[in-house]
Amino acid sequence: MLLLSRRLFAIFAGATLLAAALPASAEIFTVAVVPDTQNYADATLPQPRGEDTFVQQMRYLVDTRDEKNLAFVTFVGDIVQHGDGRFRQQIGTDATPRYRYWDTRAEWDIANRAISVLGHSGIPFGMSPGNHDYDNYSWWLDGNGPGAGRPLSGGRVWDLYFGPQSRYFAGRSWYGGAFNQGLNSYQFFTGAGRRFLHLSLEMQPTPAALEWAQGVIDAHPGLPIIVTTHEWLLPAATGRTERSNGYQSYFAGTDHLPPDEVWNRFIRRNAQIFLILSGHNWTPTVDGVSQGENLRVDRNDAGHPVYQMLQDYQGNTVGPDGTPGSANGGAGWLRFIAFDTERRKMHFYTYSPLLSRYAGRDGERTFGAEPRYSDFELDFPPQLLR
Repeated sequence: MLLLSRRLFAIFAGATLLAAALPASAEIFTVAVVPDTQNYADATLPQPRGEDTFVQQMRYLVDTRDEKNLAFVTFVGDIVQHGDGRFRQQIGTDATPRYRYWDTRAEWDIANRAISVLGHSGIPFGMSPGNHDYDNYSWWLDGNGPGAGRPLSGGRVWDLYFGPQSRYFAGRSWYGGAFNQGLNSYQFFTGAGRRFLHLSLEMQPTPAALEWAQGVIDAHPGLPIIVTTHEWLLPAATGRTERSNGYQSYFAGTDHLPPDEVWNRFIRRNAQIFLILSGHNWTPTVDGVSQGENLRVDRNDAGHPVYQMLQDYQGNTVGPDGTPGSANGGAGWLRFIAFDTERRKMHFYTYSPLLSRYAGRDGERTFGAEPRYSDFELDFPPQLLR
């Protein structure tokens, strides 16, 4: 096992690459990662400020598709904040509480309007659900609803908005199929003449979900594979590069598997998986700033490196005016991966169209941690050199 360190970056930056034929015409193509968007959709936070940021992100992806040679977009989950149902929010601190009542459909509609900008563009994309997206994550008003009780379950609303029969994916040549109410799905995209397979997996996928995913891989041998799932790594600011295995309570009493189990049962056994993308974890916000990035590298059973990334900016609330709280959590930050087939490098960088700025440039500790987590390069792994 290889864990992130200064030395690790130097090792990968200076490593001798395996010989391989490049595409006939070398180029740079990009994969975009949309981190947790829940605060943009949250009906209890300032609106339409959050929705406007979400829409701006989607428009930026579409507007820069040619400039970036954008091949694919993936969402890491927590699309909305309150799942499905109705909930209440206490107003004030009076001895006799007063409440404001909410219906979470408003949040799905916000997300739907924003994502429709991307959907109309024809750019291939995939979506993984987070814990906030399950049917019983919200806080219902009476004991007859699923309530805040665990375990999390159900993708009825997810399937309605973002399932295989939704307007986003039905009939799309690049959309391969789905499993379990659309909570797991797969897509294809092409970069520099090379076909890729992308797997969108539910949070802490079950053995049945992994069996389905294995069938997808077996049916498409030889393709390099990216996996997106909601929960995988802890933030680097914790001083650790451990996988996020401490949330079994989300699925207590079920056969959902924590990340280490998913690694051992599935990831490490599939030689073509080279990249895992996730969100979910972030540090408490201090003066509008939070750190939710990390990188871990492990070798699979074939001896190839598997890059594992965390990108979650939901704790960042510094808006265009530079003050904390002037943006809904996330502040428009997006992660991009530029694949340079001539240099055989993957450039990971972070940009906010809301703020019109990059993170981690010129040594800036944008999120209170070392800039190398926000802007860095990694060598093409052997999975891309065949």
